[in-house]
Amino acid sequence: MKKNRIDCYLVGYSPITVNLIRALISLAILLLLAPVSAAPTAALVGGVLNKSSSTPNTAQSALDPAALIEDIKKKLVATRAEFVAMPSEAIAGMPATGVPENEEVLARRLHLRQLLFIYQGQLSRLPNLQAIQKDRIEFENKADNWSGFTEPSAHPFLRADELKESVTTFSKQVEELESWLTSIEQAGTQIVNLAENSIVKMRQADEAVEQAKKSPEQQARLTRQRDLLAVQNQINLARTMGFEIEKQTVQEELLKTRAQLQLARKQLNVASEHAELTQQDIDQVYKNIDVESQDIITVLNKALSDVDLETTPAQQVKPTTGQLSQTQLEQLHLAQHNNTDVKLQVLNRVLVYLQMQRDIWNVRWVYAKVTDRDKANEAYEKISRNLGVLVAIREYVYQQRQRILAQVTSQAVKELDPTMTESNTLKDELRKLDLDQLVSYSRLLGALDSTISLLERCKQDLDERFEEKSFTDFLESTLLTARGIAAQIWTFEIFAVQDNIEVDGQIISGKRSVTVDKVVTAFAILIVGYWFAAHLSRIIEGHAVKRLSMDASLARIARRWILFLQVILLVVLSMMVVKIPLTIFAFMGGALAIGAGFGMQNMLKNLISGIMLLFERPFRPGDVVEVGGIRGRVIDIGVRSSQILDGNGIETLIPNSTFIEQNVTNWTLSSKSVRIVVNVGIAYGSPIKEVNRLLLGVAERHGLVLKEPAPVVLLEDFASDSLLFGLYVWVEINPEISWKSIASDLRFMISKALDEHDIVIAFPQRDIHLASSEPLAVRVIPDAQDKSILNPKVSE
Repeated sequence: MKKNRIDCYLVGYSPITVNLIRALISLAILLLLAPVSAAPTAALVGGVLNKSSSTPNTAQSALDPAALIEDIKKKLVATRAEFVAMPSEAIAGMPATGVPENEEVLARRLHLRQLLFIYQGQLSRLPNLQAIQKDRIEFENKADNWSGFTEPSAHPFLRADELKESVTTFSKQVEELESWLTSIEQAGTQIVNLAENSIVKMRQADEAVEQAKKSPEQQARLTRQRDLLAVQNQINLARTMGFEIEKQTVQEELLKTRAQLQLARKQLNVASEHAELTQQDIDQVYKNIDVESQDIITVLNKALSDVDLETTPAQQVKPTTGQLSQTQLEQLHLAQHNNTDVKLQVLNRVLVYLQMQRDIWNVRWVYAKVTDRDKANEAYEKISRNLGVLVAIREYVYQQRQRILAQVTSQAVKELDPTMTESNTLKDELRKLDLDQLVSYSRLLGALDSTISLLERCKQDLDERFEEKSFTDFLESTLLTARGIAAQIWTFEIFAVQDNIEVDGQIISGKRSVTVDKVVTAFAILIVGYWFAAHLSRIIEGHAVKRLSMDASLARIARRWILFLQVILLVVLSMMVVKIPLTIFAFMGGALAIGAGFGMQNMLKNLISGIMLLFERPFRPGDVVEVGGIRGRVIDIGVRSSQILDGNGIETLIPNSTFIEQNVTNWTLSSKSVRIVVNVGIAYGSPIKEVNRLLLGVAERHGLVLKEPAPVVLLEDFASDSLLFGLYVWVEINPEISWKSIASDLRFMISKALDEHDIVIAFPQRDIHLASSEPLAVRVIPDAQDKSILNPKVSE
C-alpha cells in the first residue's frame, strides 16, 4: 500500500528520476537515524569500502548483489536471533534513572532494532540493483554489436526524428545522473565519517578493557560499553554499505543511460543518411495528432457531461461521505468544482498544444526545402518566439504541480504520525482530488515538453541545413545575424507617450511608441533641415542688405533670429513626420522641470535679454560701449551674448543680461563725435597767451580734429609745480581710428611746438631744508668714477 502511495506522488516523473528520488529518500533516512555526534572527516580504508572506489566509467560493478544478499541475510538472521534473545523486560522500557545495566540493555535492544531495519532496507534495494546491472549489460552489448536496422522503415524521416528526440532525452538524463551522483557522494561523506569514527572507538574500547584486568567490576562495565559500541559499529558499517548500494545503483543507471545514448546515436547516424521529409510523413503525423486529439476530446466531453449531471452538492458527494457535516460537504463540493475546472482547462490546453504541434510540422514542411537564409530567418523568429512563450508557461505549470505535490506530501507525512488513529473521511476525499489535479498537471507538462522538444528539433533541422560550410556561407550568415540585431535595435521602444490615436476612423486615447527609428529619423530631418535653414537665412540677409538697404548689423541679427525660429519649426515638423506626439514635452517636463528651472534659467534670461536688446537697440555693432569695467567696440550681438573688442584686441563675450542689469555707456549712441581732453603743465613764468595760441594751432593743424565744435583751451588750475592747461577737441570715433591715437598725436605736436618756442613743460620741484643744529660734513670727491661711488661700502 505504501509503495502505491509513493508512486502516486511521483506521477509524471521519468523512471530514472523516480529511482533517484527513492535513493535520496533512503540516504535521508540513514542520515536521520545517525547519532548526533559526528567524527571529523577522514578517509575510510579496508573491507567493503575499498571496493566503492570504482568510477561510473567502469563496466564491472564494485559490488556483487548476489553475494551481498546472502551475506546480509545471514547478518539479518543473526541480528534477529540476538534481538529475540534480549531480556523481555526491555520491551516495556526501563526508567531513565534506573540501574546502569538495565539502561545499557534497553539501548542495545534499540540499536538491534535499528540494525534490523537497515538490513531489511538493503535486501529490498539489492534486487533493483541487480535488475539495473542486467539492463546495463544488455544495452552495452547491444550498443557494441549493433550494425544496422533489420527492417526498413516506412517513414525514415519520422524514425530519424524520434531518434533525435531520444538522443536529446538521454543526454539530459546523463547530465542529471552525473549531478545526482555528485550529490549522493557528498551526502555519503558523513556516513563514511561516522563509520570510521566507530572503528576508532572500538579499538579504544578494546584497549580500555584490556587495561582494566585488575578491577573485575570496571572490566565488566567497560565490556558492556564495548559490546554496545560493537552494535553501533555494525549500524555504521551497515549504513555505509547502504550508501554504497545507493551509489552503485546510480552508477549503474548512469552507465545504462550512456549505453542507450551511444546506441541511439549510432542508429541516428544511419537513419539520418537518407531521411527526407515527405508528404506521406506529414500525413502520418497529422493522423497521429488527430487520433490523440480525438482521445482528448472524448475525455473532455465525458468531463463536461459529468459536470452537467452534477447539479447539486448532494449528487456530487459519494455515499461514503454521508457522515460529513454540511460545512464539510460544502468544502468538499468547492474542492470538486476546482478540480473539475482544472481538469477542463488542462484538457483544453492540451488540445491547443496538439494544434500547435500540427502548425510546427506545417512549418517544417514549408521550410523543408528552403535554401534562402533570409526566409529561414523567418522560421527562426517563429521558433524562438514560441519557445520563449512555452518555456515560461512550462515553468508556471511546473510550479503549480510542485505546489500540489508538496500539499499531498505534507498530508502523507501527517498520516504517518502514530498519534493519529482515527480516520478522516474529508481529508481522504480532498487528497484524492489533489492527486487527480497532480495527474492533470503532469499530463499538461507532458504536452508542453513534447511541443518544446518538437520546436527544438525543428530548429536543429535548420541549423544542420544552414551550417556554415564556406566563407560565403559564413559571410551571409553574419550579415543575416547583424541585420536581425540591427532590426531589433531599430524597432526598440525607448518609451511610450499618451496620445490620441485614430483607429478605424475613430479617435481613441492610447499610448504611442517612441522607438529608435523615430528618433533617428527625427534627427536626420533636423540635420538636413538645419542645413537648408542656414542657407536660406543667409540669402534673406543678403537680400535685406542689398535690396532693402537694411543696416548690415541689423540684418545679421535678424538672420540669427530667423534661423532660431526655423529650428523651432523644424523640431515640431520632424516630430509630426515620425508621429512622435508633442505631449513628449509634457512627459519629459516632469523629469526636466528642475533642470530647466535651475540649469537653464541663465540661458533663458540671456535669451530674453537678447530679444529686448533687439527691439530697444541701445547699441549696435560698431558702437563703442563701456560696461562692467570693459570698454570696446561691439563686434556682434548674439542670441545669448554679445561680442566686444577692446583697445588691446581682446574679444570678450558678455551675456546679454549684463547690458540690461548694469549701467552701459554707449559712446556712439546718437553721434560718433566725442570730446577728448589733452592736459599739459607749463612752468611758472611762461607766456600764458603764447601757450594758448600754440595749443589752438596744434588742434587746427590735426586733420581729424573737428572744426565744429571748435577746439577750446582752458587754464584749469594753478598747481604746485605748474600751470595746468586743457586742450578740449571734438573727434569722430570710427572702427578704423581710435580716439586714443588722436590724443597721442596731439601730445607729440604740443611737445614739439613748446620746444620750438622755449616753453618748458613743468616737472615736479621740491625745496630741501637742511638741519643746522650740527656741523655739515664736507667731502671732496676728486674723480666721478671713484670706487667709493660705485661701492659705498669701500668708503665706509
